[in-house]
Amino acid sequence: MDIGNMSLLCLVDSSNRRNFEMLHEILWSALNFFGMPYKVFDLAKNSLSLEELKAHSVVVIGQEHLGKSLSEDETKYIIDAVAEGIGLVVFDGDVHHYKDPLKETLGLKTTEEPTHMPHLTTDIIRILDNSHYITAGKELEFIRFNSPVQVGNVVSIEREHKILAILANGSGCPALITETYGRGRVALFTLSPKIWLSKYFGHGGGLDDIFWKSIVWVAKKPFVMLAMPPFVTIRIDDCSGANNFEWVRILNKHGFMPHVSLFTDNISDNGAKIIKDLYDAGLAEFSAHAFTWTKQIYWKPKSPIDHSRGEEYSEDELKRFFEILDSLACKWGIKWSKVLTAHFGEVGKNALSFLIERGITYLAMPYAFGIPYGESPLELREEKMKRLKPFGGQGGVIDRHPDNSEFFIAAPSYWNIPKSMLQLLVDKGVITPQGQIYDFLWETARVKVDIELAAWYAAFGIKLCLDSLSFAVLVTHEQNISVLNSQEWDNLLTRVDKLTSKF
Repeated sequence: MDIGNMSLLCLVDSSNRRNFEMLHEILWSALNFFGMPYKVFDLAKNSLSLEELKAHSVVVIGQEHLGKSLSEDETKYIIDAVAEGIGLVVFDGDVHHYKDPLKETLGLKTTEEPTHMPHLTTDIIRILDNSHYITAGKELEFIRFNSPVQVGNVVSIEREHKILAILANGSGCPALITETYGRGRVALFTLSPKIWLSKYFGHGGGLDDIFWKSIVWVAKKPFVMLAMPPFVTIRIDDCSGANNFEWVRILNKHGFMPHVSLFTDNISDNGAKIIKDLYDAGLAEFSAHAFTWTKQIYWKPKSPIDHSRGEEYSEDELKRFFEILDSLACKWGIKWSKVLTAHFGEVGKNALSFLIERGITYLAMPYAFGIPYGESPLELREEKMKRLKPFGGQGGVIDRHPDNSEFFIAAPSYWNIPKSMLQLLVDKGVITPQGQIYDFLWETARVKVDIELAAWYAAFGIKLCLDSLSFAVLVTHEQNISVLNSQEWDNLLTRVDKLTSKF
C-alpha cells in the first residue's frame, strides 16, 4: 500500500530468496497488523534514488544482509534522505556490511571479528534505558530468546547517541542504538532480524513495542497508522453467582466490564435478578458456558472428567438445549453475548448452526470444532494455528476460523508466547507446566494466596497484549476469585492498576 510521504519504504532484495521469504514473518505480518502503510522497493529490480526515498516517511530495512545489496551511491542517498528528515530503522544487525556512507555518518566503528567475546551471537539482551519513547514501557530487564541469533559487532560510536539495549552475552556491546542526523532520526538494531521469527522469539511475545515504537519515533511527522486502540477487559468462566456476584461490582470499580460465562443451571432466582441489574446497567455481559460443570452444552465428552474422547450431540438434543438458553435469556431479560466461551473449549460441529442462528459468532479462543479437549486443548492444532493472523497464534489470534468463516476468533493471548518467556513465568511461580497457564489466579489464588504475584501476572498479560497493539483479555474462573475475600480481590485489582499505570 503506497500512501505517498506518510508511508514506509521497505527495502528488499528478492534475489536473496531465503532472506527475502522470511520477511513475511519478520516484517509484513507486523506492519499489516499494526496498520502501517508501506511500499516494497526491490533492489534486485530497481535502482534506489533520493527522490524515491524522500517520497516516504520512514525507510525500513528488515532483510538480513541487505547492506551487501546497496551500492555506495544508494547508501549515500539513504543518509541524504535522513538529513532531510526521513526516518531510518535498520532491523538488520549485519551493520558491518553497510557501505561507509552509513557507518561513517553515524559514527559506527564495526568489525566482523569478535573483539569483546569469542562469538558474535546472543540469546539475551538487557533494556538499559527506559527514559526513551521506544523503551518507555519496559522495565530495566533481561529478555531471553528461544535460541541464539547472530549479532553485529559495533566496537564504538563516535557520534552523540543513546544505547537503549545491550547484548547480554558478556560483550556489553549495544543491541539498540538511536541517533539523530540532520533533521532525521535513526534506530539501529545490531541483532539479526531472525529474532522476529517465532523459532527465535517472534512477534506477539513481548518485544513488539520496541519494534513499532522504533518506526514511530524515527518517522517524519505527521505519521499515521491504523492500529487497534488500547482496550482491556476480563473473562471469568465457571460462574454460578458466588457471593451474589459482588466480585463483579469490584471489577466495575476498577473500570472493567467483565464477560461472565455462566453455569446456567446453577443460577438462583436472586442471582438472575442480579444478572439483570448488571446487564441493564451495562456493567457486565453474559454467555452460557455450560449447564453445570458436569453437563456441557456444545459437546458431549466421554464423561465429565474424561475429555480424551467425546461425541456430537444430536440435532434434537441441541435444539432442546438452545431452546432452554433462549428461554433463560427471555426470563432473565438479557441477551446472550455474541462471544462464545465453551466449557473445556469443546464445541461440536453440530452446534455451529445453532450459534450462527443466534449471532453468537465470536470465539474467545481458537476452538477446534468437533475435537475433544484431550486431543487439542483450547485451540486448533498447530498446523492450522500457524496460518492464522496476526502471528501464527503467538500472542493470540485475531482472524476468521479456518474451518468456518462465519466465526471470528477474537483471542489475544498472554500465554501463547515464546518458550523463553514461558520459562520466565514458570521461574516467577505464576504458572506450572501442568497448570492452566491462561488463568492468572490458577497458581496464585487456587491453592495459595499471593496477591502480589497474581497482580504481577495480570499486569504482565495486559502489558504484553497492549505492547503488541492488540487488546487484552485477562482470564480466570469464579471459583478462584471465591478463594479471595472482597478486600483481597479489591487490593489485587488496585495493584494491577498501579502496575499498568504507564498505559
